[in-house]
Order: sequence, then structure tokens, then C-alpha cells
Amino acid sequence: MDAPNEIIDQILSSIPRSDLPNICLLNRSLKHSAEPFLYSTVTLKYKYPKFPPIVALLRTLLRRPALFDHLDIVSLKGSIAQRTPTPSMNTSTILFDEFITAIKKTKVPFSDIWIEKLKAANTCFYALAALLITHLSKTTHLTIEDAYINGQPLIGKVLQAKISGQLPKFERLTELRHVKRRDVSSIKNNHIFEETIGLFYLPTVVDLEVSVTNPEVFRWPAGEPDLEHLTSLKIGWLCEPFLAKIFALTRNLKSLEWSWEHHGAGNFWETTVIDFHKISDTLQPLRNTLEKLRLFFWLGCDDELADNLEMTVQGNLRLRDFTRLIDLDIPLTSRSSKDWRPLALEDYAPDSVEVLTLPGTALNNDSYPGDWDIDQFEYEEIIPLLQSLANARPAKLPRLRLVEILDGGWQHARRAISGMVAELDLGFDVQFV
Repeated sequence: MDAPNEIIDQILSSIPRSDLPNICLLNRSLKHSAEPFLYSTVTLKYKYPKFPPIVALLRTLLRRPALFDHLDIVSLKGSIAQRTPTPSMNTSTILFDEFITAIKKTKVPFSDIWIEKLKAANTCFYALAALLITHLSKTTHLTIEDAYINGQPLIGKVLQAKISGQLPKFERLTELRHVKRRDVSSIKNNHIFEETIGLFYLPTVVDLEVSVTNPEVFRWPAGEPDLEHLTSLKIGWLCEPFLAKIFALTRNLKSLEWSWEHHGAGNFWETTVIDFHKISDTLQPLRNTLEKLRLFFWLGCDDELADNLEMTVQGNLRLRDFTRLIDLDIPLTSRSSKDWRPLALEDYAPDSVEVLTLPGTALNNDSYPGDWDIDQFEYEEIIPLLQSLANARPAKLPRLRLVEILDGGWQHARRAISGMVAELDLGFDVQFV
């Protein structure tokens, strides 16, 4: 194509990625122009029991190392059903030599174990994924989900080696998602504190999503990291005493999402109480920077009966001095342990809030943890809360423009409340999402 590179790039950027391989076959010039677009986004999604085509991809990349520089967004996605055995990969047709050579070139102390896992059918897939991550230096967005993490410490070792400088570092990584679900069949697989706390040392990451289990003792492995660059954090599992260690180092955090699950007492990483007073105290270091806050609390997970779990909820959120907070997504909190009625929202939300989201668990979900009898809470009782918000304005929450109610797909909730809401003159919108 006889045209300026800018024009060619503009045309190629509008072509569906599925058509780019055919473009590469037309001629050498077009191949050179199309490859950066073809390799810019790589998604390897594992769907049990089928493995993604990682062998062919990695072989191509190792034979043409310059292609690694084009991998801008890399997503290693997927999950494996609870209590499902680790799947085995058909290794009979894989030529291991070039992969083994690539592993030996890393010169990491765990290379022998890495090669052993490469040759084993039930761990080959994870060894290849670790080799792919090893060569990601120019990547800006990286996602690693449960299927690549659960019970597979090799990828964690590679990440730590990149952070410490034993392997080529992430030079441009700004967004990292390292998300694991709880394994109900193996307590050992849930002990991931050591391999995840090190992710906070990545100096270029501004947006981090991570699952961190609670340790017996919280220690930074290499001294306190500088977290001034971190502006967005989604964190799961870690309880407030340990969160406080992280928040004390964040100076510019604008967005926080904290999701937490309770699976029963008896383990050192489990707490039996959600104390909103303590949570409020833990959040205090963020009061001058935080613009978006989302809190999620769940009882149990897959293969667990929430009815068999007991949880105590006490205290109330105190966020009135969070003067930059615009977007707030929180559960309703009870007035006291003896009064299950929700506390008026305007009594703990700051005046700066523009969007207020109430999750389904805050309305009428039997799995919502609390001392108060949630079965007595009717959907219609959200109406007085909304009316109270309207009556409190403009003295409180003068900027409120939207209340979102997450009905969790429960159409009867939408039908029960939407008609009544339509008859109110609230001064702000109410949406079910």
C-alpha cells in the first residue's frame, strides 16, 4: 500500500482483529504494519477443560522476540470449578527444547523446578504462562485470574523475580489485576499473602486489583514501599488491621473498592465481626484524597451455605469528613445491635457525594451479615430512606444527583419500589441497575 504510515495505521486500527492475520499474509509491508495491532491485545482465556492456544503463541514470540514489545494489554483469564482436579495438558505433541532453552536463559534459582513443571502434563500450562509473563516488559495492562493462580505458585515466583530484578522488569505497567477466588477444598491454596503483597512494590502501577489473604503477622518483605503513585485500589479478603498498613502509605489514592468474604470462624485469617467504627478509622488516612469508595461484604461463596455462618455487625460508618468523596457504594448499616432499622444515609455520607449506590445485600438478601433480622426488612422500607435524603437537602448531601439500587436481577424488587419512587418528588434520580 503506497500511503503514509499514519494513514495505514489509521486504516488498520479500524479493521477487526480477527481480520488482521489475513492482512499479514498479503505482503511483507502490510505484515510489518499490521503486527503491532494484531499483538497489541492478547487474551488467553481458560475454559475447562480446554486450554487456550498458548503453545503456538509463545513459540512464535520466542522465535521473534521483537513481537513481545507489541503486547500492550495481556489478559490471562478463567476459573476452575470448585473441587475440580487440576486438568492435564496433552504434551505428546509439544517440542520442549526451545521452551527449556528460554527458561535456562532466565538463570533464576528456581529454573530446574520450572523445567520439571513444564514437562509435567498437569503443570505444563502454568509453566508456559510463567514464561510468557517473564518476557512482558512493555505491557501496560496485565490481568491474571484464578485459573492461573490457584495452587500454582510458579507464576507468583516469576512476578516476584521481575519485581526484584532477577528477571526483566515491567517498564510500563500501569494497570494490574491479580484476582483469586477462595478454594473451598484446599486451605493451603488460599495462603497467598507472600506472593501478592510484593505486587505493591511495582513502581509504575497506578491501578491495582489484588486478592490478599490475612497473615498471622503483617510484614513488608522489603521495607515499606512508596505508594504515592497508586491512585486506584481494588482489594479483596484483607481485613482492616492489615489494610491500615497499606493506607498509611498511600498519599494519592482516589478510588477504593474493598470486597471481603466471611467463611466461618476458627482460622487466624477470619474475623467474626464487621465493625464499621473500625473500618471508618482505617479509612481515615484517605479522607483528603478519596473520591470513590465501594464496600462489599459477603457470607460464604460457592459450595457454602450462608445460613450456617454467623457474623456480627456493629458500629456505623463515619464518613462525613471525607470531603472529596463523590461516588459512594456501601451497605446499609443498622442503628444498633438491637435496632435493625437502617441508619439514615445522610447521617454518615459526606455532603460532597453525587452518586450513592445501595447494593442488593443492603436491601433484602438473606446472606447479608448482621445482628438485625434482615427477614423483617421489606423493600418498601427503602422509601423512607430516600424520602429522608430528600428532606435533608440542601443542608446535607446538596450535590446528590443519583441513587442507584443494585437489585441483583431481582425483578420483584424493581417492581415493588419503582412505582412508589416515581410518585415522590426527591430532587435526585433513582435507578435500578
